[in-house]
Amino acid sequence: VIFKPEILSKLKDCGVAILNAPTEVIPTALNYLGLDPNSTNLDDYKKAEELLLKMRPNVTYFHSSQNINDLANGDICITLGWSGDVLQAADRAEEAQNGVEIEYLVPREGALMFYDMFAIPKDADHVENAYKFMNFIMRPDIAAKNSSYVSYDNANKAAVPMVIDKVRNNPNIYIPEEQLKKMWVPEVHPRKINKEMTKIWNRVKAS
Repeated sequence: VIFKPEILSKLKDCGVAILNAPTEVIPTALNYLGLDPNSTNLDDYKKAEELLLKMRPNVTYFHSSQNINDLANGDICITLGWSGDVLQAADRAEEAQNGVEIEYLVPREGALMFYDMFAIPKDADHVENAYKFMNFIMRPDIAAKNSSYVSYDNANKAAVPMVIDKVRNNPNIYIPEEQLKKMWVPEVHPRKINKEMTKIWNRVKAS
């Protein structure tokens, strides 16, 4: 939908929001084109730019958090956004009982996958307390509560059965094995690629 102008143009009047995140949106375009989302080939990025420029006329705004409230209030009708934000918007709409129904979908072509992590600074004053906190967070019952609240899956296998049904049974949160094969993790790019992505993004937004 996002990358087909003939479809996206039909949604233009009701609002289209795109993440203001070139290092995530440009690889998404590459993946849609069947190219390596972590490509280091500058020619691939030209193709991604062409695709994004076709998308641009139908985009209401680029922002990385405004879409939460706008989705929940029905002020936009589609967004390319982060899973947690879109699911948070769905919860807000449900709580407000405003008639707005929000559905989050992982593209069948695959998508970027991320990991949250904890780290202890090497000069931390209370290392033992940090370890105690990590051990607490990694307890299956606590990990399950976190997943149930933020609508993210977690890597704690023992926690999975304790996650609430609407999160645990959602294939767009706990992604099936076949779909996982199409997902990718972003890599650190060479400087030339980062510079090119910045230039592309500036041109796309300014067009």
